[in-house]
Amino acid sequence: MRISLKSLGLALLLAGGLAVLLFSQFRANIAPLRTVQDPYPVFADIAVDPDSNIVAVADENKFSLRTYDRDVNTNNVADPRTVITGVKSGIDFICGVAVDPSNKQIYTANNDTAADLMVFNYDAHGDVPPDRVLTPASTGTWGIALDLVHDEVAVTVQHVNKLAVYRRLASGDEKPLRFIQGPNTGLADPHGVAIDAENNEIFVANHDSYHEVLTGEAYANAVAAQIARGTATAEQLAAVRVDLRPSKGKFVEPTITVHSRTAENDAAPQRVIRGPKTELSLPMKIFVDTVHNEIFVANSGSSAILVFNRTASGDVAPIRKIQGPDTRLKKPVGLFVDLKNEELWATNPEDHTATVYKRTAQGNVPPLRTLRAAPEGAAAPGIGNPGGIAYDPMREQILVPN
Repeated sequence: MRISLKSLGLALLLAGGLAVLLFSQFRANIAPLRTVQDPYPVFADIAVDPDSNIVAVADENKFSLRTYDRDVNTNNVADPRTVITGVKSGIDFICGVAVDPSNKQIYTANNDTAADLMVFNYDAHGDVPPDRVLTPASTGTWGIALDLVHDEVAVTVQHVNKLAVYRRLASGDEKPLRFIQGPNTGLADPHGVAIDAENNEIFVANHDSYHEVLTGEAYANAVAAQIARGTATAEQLAAVRVDLRPSKGKFVEPTITVHSRTAENDAAPQRVIRGPKTELSLPMKIFVDTVHNEIFVANSGSSAILVFNRTASGDVAPIRKIQGPDTRLKKPVGLFVDLKNEELWATNPEDHTATVYKRTAQGNVPPLRTLRAAPEGAAAPGIGNPGGIAYDPMREQILVPN
């Protein structure tokens, strides 16, 4: 089989590969001349089950789902309890992660290169298949939130500005129970999601890029993503290509939108946290603490953890924040609040770490302890994060979107 330069370029661009591969010729099944690759796990999202003493992390660099002891305290690279990776596992560029303490299961989602929501048992290890797999219609699944009170699971879908809610035990191509999507929802490149079952609300962290989608609209580039994964052909892509329409994309302010737990279709949010006082900048994972009526946000754009009142609305300042060089926060993505042990966890993909603080910490405070996936100071190229690379032969430049 011979691969065209155009097809390979499209696949590399969409796949967001974790290594720069340099080939002498474009043929199938050949080894690269050399690679540039981060050899260590990169922690994206994180979740904790304090009763089982387990921390689960999504590793988007080595394509693995890992668990560690919750109370690990070492300056060296920590040894994981379990590592799930390999073809059978279905794990790819995973981002979101959630734990179900009642059923001893871990949920994780493939992001840009797939759409699978996979569920593994706590003791799963190695190249093993998931207990079940749910495949939403669109790629770009990022955030995961479990609602064990109503036996539901919610996921955000970045590329089509969508929040979908399924049965907790849903699998295969099962349709969602309901979804929120449309121009009135306030969803814009949604990432983190949290369900407040007690107050019947759903919280969503939205980035600053927006393009108009209609209620129920699917991801137009789904087949292109299948090509990137090697599960579809260029002919399939050509068959579904549609005429381009005028762009309605724009930059908007990042927000936290709060919706009714049972909201559907193009429903407007009940309230929105938005504005310069909020300091929101690339908000990622979000956690709602109903015991202390607080919202925690991993604010990647300012390398901070922001805390708001649970009922906050409008252009309001955080009630406290963790930020500064002593915190060791570096563009945090994942976040979890362990209410049993009064601890706050955050992941730092560009530092190969997860850092732990007191739940009430604020200011430029050092972490209580650090979970390391690499030796301190190890470089993190971040090749997997940008989402794709391209080479301009005329200008002899490598183009990397951030």
